[in-house]
Amino acid sequence: MVSTKDKLLTDCHPSGDISWNEFIRDCETAINTPELHSDECSLNDKDLAQEERDHRLRPENILRTNSVIKIYNKKWRSTRVSKVLELF
Repeated sequence: MVSTKDKLLTDCHPSGDISWNEFIRDCETAINTPELHSDECSLNDKDLAQEERDHRLRPENILRTNSVIKIYNKKWRSTRVSKVLELF
């Protein structure tokens, strides 16, 4: 159950189109529908981690580990989400 008025949720709420409760219900449905989630692959790969370090693609918080997480795009992904993901 989503029971917050988080700024991101508030900003994304199409206030004139649907009620807050309906919006939250839709968010919960999206969260609980696996087909809507991006495919994700997590592994421990020394060579791939080193390649990311060499190309300065590795986030600072995992720089010293060999953990590699890849999230693949789905064709339905919004441009807003894609732009946010490019920042990371």
